[in-house]
Amino acid sequence: MPPSSQFAPPHWAFVPSTVDAGRLDQLAPLFDDLTHRALPDAAAIERWLRDESELSSRIGAEVARRYVRMTRNTDDMEAKRAYLEMEQKVMPEVKVRSDALDKKLLASPALTALDPARYEVLLRRRRTQSRLFRPENTDLQRQEAELQTQQQAIVGGMSVEFEGRSLTLQQLGPYYESQDRDQRERAFRAGLAARRVHWNELEDIYDRLVGLRTEMARNADFTTYTPYRFEELGRYDYSPTTCRRFHDAIAECVVPIVRRLDADRARRLGLERLRPWDLEVDPEGRPPLRPFATQDEWIALCRRILAEVDPRFASELDELVRRDLLDLMSRKGKAPGGYQYQLEDDRVPFIFANGVGVHHDVQTLLHECGHAFHSLLCRHHDLLAFRDYPIEIAETASMSMELLGLEHLGAVYPADDAQRVYRRHLETLLRTLTWIASIDALQLWVYDRPKHSREERRTAWLDIRRRFGGDVDWRGLDDALAMQWIAQTHLFSHPLYYIEYGIAQVSALQVWRNYRRDRRAAIAAYRAALALGGTRPLPELFATAGVDFDLSPAKLRGLVADVVTQMGR
Repeated sequence: MPPSSQFAPPHWAFVPSTVDAGRLDQLAPLFDDLTHRALPDAAAIERWLRDESELSSRIGAEVARRYVRMTRNTDDMEAKRAYLEMEQKVMPEVKVRSDALDKKLLASPALTALDPARYEVLLRRRRTQSRLFRPENTDLQRQEAELQTQQQAIVGGMSVEFEGRSLTLQQLGPYYESQDRDQRERAFRAGLAARRVHWNELEDIYDRLVGLRTEMARNADFTTYTPYRFEELGRYDYSPTTCRRFHDAIAECVVPIVRRLDADRARRLGLERLRPWDLEVDPEGRPPLRPFATQDEWIALCRRILAEVDPRFASELDELVRRDLLDLMSRKGKAPGGYQYQLEDDRVPFIFANGVGVHHDVQTLLHECGHAFHSLLCRHHDLLAFRDYPIEIAETASMSMELLGLEHLGAVYPADDAQRVYRRHLETLLRTLTWIASIDALQLWVYDRPKHSREERRTAWLDIRRRFGGDVDWRGLDDALAMQWIAQTHLFSHPLYYIEYGIAQVSALQVWRNYRRDRRAAIAAYRAALALGGTRPLPELFATAGVDFDLSPAKLRGLVADVVTQMGR
């Protein structure tokens, strides 16, 4: 079926449609044109920016498509080779060429003639990129991409034999909800055994990544990686100190409630203390929910929820389905986790997930749909830089969609099931905040001490989990607790990218509260903020969404109190 006119592909004025964006010989003349073109006035600069954006979009889409192909089947050696070729041969040269374009733009005497309100964010970002770029880092980034691919292949290839079936680690998930405690424990230990085999090689990869990243930072005249990475991520509005204070707020306002919830869960399960395999089961003894068995059923279920939130979201999901832009069910050889990746040549998103038929998958698809709708809402911007929004607002879009969907679970579940899922999601939200603080605290510790030993890292993690962890008994599983962090793929693939989830959760809770007060106004503000893309600074994007950029204990305490109240409704 042809795409709707609303999502028609963009018009190409500079890059020929026949260009292969994976070939340097075809990209070089386009870079040469941009490099040598005169920029005498604002009109020339704006035309140059549009043409450069076309080229960057085509290259970005080529990277995205090769990444998607590789993660859909980590056993596909040709897909892996093609992705690594792009990362190791094409992108280093693209980065050098792009740095030259940054310098050309920033040196133009006509730059001051540009509209400052329209271009302030773009120019700030270009100045940062130019300041951080070092040619010698392109080879280090090539090595980093290769190590990240190795990690994905290892994790994507993990499987277990459990009760006569060969399962991915994701497919073990439903067993953690079983009312048979012995079965839960056996599933947990089976997954642990599969991971334990690979701990050493994964730690080796991580150690090498930390070394590479530290070297990149030092090449760019930073002592350690953290401040370099904060600039690279465009974190202009907060600092590592802000993050540590947010950790403190979570320890003060969230951890005590999570521990009370754990104690209550243990009581309802008739246990003295929870074990790691007791966290997913329904404490009232009700059987696990299995809301879908196929991808089509999963999509249909989420579509009904989205239609209740706002019919436009359901229509946007329909467009993704028509274009075959979803790969959702878990299978052997598929990379772990979930993501939304924008295909910038068509300006449409691809959604990837690992569903196994549990309700958590419903929340995952709502989350990734939030990202996808964000991409669609800002696809009208002519410049890629304007469609490249801050991570914090991106995660606000996705986490808000999860919470907005909670209000309409009755569209797909009986009342009792809707209520249990509602409460369970809010419990998980609070636990997730403590996990976010843990992962971010570990990363700050790691990159402040790049020469640390593995034993020191495990000890640091145990100290962090004593501060932020729940009331769970890990006796006899000391090594599992000490290595718990290694399952978090972001540590490998997106360094220091995790605190955004906490910032976004604080923001999403405000969007959700606004929605419960005035649905129409909240949705209008949400869509307006997402439609701004990356054209405005982060605090302004949050303000447009009706959100305060406030990570203080006072703000968090009020939001957590609201969550607790809603859990009891």
